[in-house]
Amino acid sequence: MKRTKKELIAVCLLVLALVLITVGTTFAFFQYSRQGEKENKIETGTLTFLYDESKSKDGGVSIENAFPMSDEDGEVLDQANKDVFDFDVRATTKGAAINYEIYVTKENISTLPEQVVKTYLRVVKDGAESDPETKGLPTGNNLNLYSELYDSKVPSLLKDTSISKAKTLYREEIPDGQSNYEKTFRYRMWIDEKANQVVNGSWIYNNMTFSVKVNVYAQNGAIDDPTAPTLDPYQEPQDKSGANVPALVEGLIPVVYDGAQQKWVKAGYAGWYDYDKQEWANAVTVTATHRDTYQEAEPGIEIPMEDINTMWVWIPRYEYYIPEGTRGGNSTCTYNSSYKYDCYLNPGEIKVNFINGTSNTPSDDYRVHPAFTFDNKQLEGIWYGKFETSNQERIYGDNDDARANSSELTPIIKPTVVSWRYVNIANAFYASRNMQEKKYDTYGFKNDLISYDIHMSKNGEWGSVAYLSQSKYGKYGNGGEEVYINNCMQFITGIAGNSASAFQSTDTCSTNTYETVAGQKASTTGNITGVYDISGGAWEFIMGSFDDNGKLTVGLSGFVEGEDGNKIPNSKYYDLYGSSIDTACANGICYGHALSETGGWYGDIQMFVSSSSPWFLRGGSYNDMHVGGMFHFYGGYGRASTYGTFRLVLVNTEV
Repeated sequence: MKRTKKELIAVCLLVLALVLITVGTTFAFFQYSRQGEKENKIETGTLTFLYDESKSKDGGVSIENAFPMSDEDGEVLDQANKDVFDFDVRATTKGAAINYEIYVTKENISTLPEQVVKTYLRVVKDGAESDPETKGLPTGNNLNLYSELYDSKVPSLLKDTSISKAKTLYREEIPDGQSNYEKTFRYRMWIDEKANQVVNGSWIYNNMTFSVKVNVYAQNGAIDDPTAPTLDPYQEPQDKSGANVPALVEGLIPVVYDGAQQKWVKAGYAGWYDYDKQEWANAVTVTATHRDTYQEAEPGIEIPMEDINTMWVWIPRYEYYIPEGTRGGNSTCTYNSSYKYDCYLNPGEIKVNFINGTSNTPSDDYRVHPAFTFDNKQLEGIWYGKFETSNQERIYGDNDDARANSSELTPIIKPTVVSWRYVNIANAFYASRNMQEKKYDTYGFKNDLISYDIHMSKNGEWGSVAYLSQSKYGKYGNGGEEVYINNCMQFITGIAGNSASAFQSTDTCSTNTYETVAGQKASTTGNITGVYDISGGAWEFIMGSFDDNGKLTVGLSGFVEGEDGNKIPNSKYYDLYGSSIDTACANGICYGHALSETGGWYGDIQMFVSSSSPWFLRGGSYNDMHVGGMFHFYGGYGRASTYGTFRLVLVNTEV
């Protein structure tokens, strides 16, 4: 077919497939195969471009491995054993230069997550390999996870709706007047060595596949920069605070509350959030009934509460500083008639600066908040459960109902429902993990353990919400008053008392709900966008334990040593603390945890963990009045209680 010089002149030719076949329980066999013609040649006037895959031995390549491999092994996969794929790009230019891009598209049949597939492109000359230049590609590296490759603009240039997403491997311009240009490329893919998770004795990636097409696109003019962001017209954030754009994971839908119509609607980036105005970003997951409709709809569509099963609030990465004298000034604290510490009644502002990206270098006198490091990975922010956790089965723990003490119930996060209580720490923790490991379809999450993580809140994550609330971006900046207590005796989520230290009540359970003006006083922002139930309601178990010679103190938590039952989780899911309550909690990790740095603020009670009461409880209960609050902490046994619930955290580990 003849085309003008300004049109594209080459398209895809090659299929690489990585197929996983189960061998035994936890081992696998991998194979690459390909389809397509050996050559594809298109001529446009004096321009000639050729993409030749004939160097591939026997028309395909194969890799055999018992398990995922290290980068060191992947980088030297051998061509002699057909473990690599070689192809040529050749051209002759007369009268115009040619720009070309090598890109890959993932096949729909792929079931392996992009976050576990390594991809590596090299140039071969005279038998020796080298890295191609990465002009215009800011990775500066040709070895990446597939998920880390930059999005290609080729699908939009082709206007090909069959290509939903493409990734750029390489770009180059061949100058005018070039004769007999030829470059040989060698392409490798393998499974990342970190993809070794085993659940119930079986490797989680058994019987999965990953297939891509390797393609070449060429044209006369410059190809659009593949690193430039692609935003829909309505997706320009209005927020100017410097907060990171919320890192959505598959399943999360951005929402805003339409106060005029009193309903939640799908958000575009414009108007989604504005931290300068104490308006924090919210997102939800929905049941399967209308999930496709909401996910594909334009912003503005209503998402009724009956279709929502979890609600989340974005806490962007930040650094903080607590100035001298912030507690209120007096060197000696005494109880007043209201049983509040005089000198801590009116703590000042916690200084917060949002951090762009994942920089870990703070400004002078500041600290990067520890909540934004998870499993040694730096995060752009975290998603915090908007309300205390409830469950879909409506077994809440009333009257010591033992059925509630189970990890098999299905967590939900919603307002005006009864919180889930009478569950010990171990069952609460494993219920949270089951949202990702077993029940991901309930929420629309991915079936993988790499790109995101759902877990029970730790002290640092609780502290990140409390500190942001006590900054100009939270309720402190929206009137300066303390977050009101949830004083509802029926443990209903999202309720506010008539003051920060209101007496317990049943009246407010129906009058001061989360969307009312009165109810929003219990939000960390003083408006509907914040986190609720962080003061009062039920007190909340936290994954923080007394340090028993370098391991957590099990106590009555339900965790057990060994492999059976609710075994002790990976250390990334909990913090250990000593008995000191010094400024820096000398024997524990306390900076940013809303413990010693903020102890006694607003008169909230402070009791550190010990060997006899080894598990942290946060927020206080509906009847704690003056001593309850977001800076309240206490030591408990970890056992199931009619007064205790827990909070969920979701992090995007892909960004």
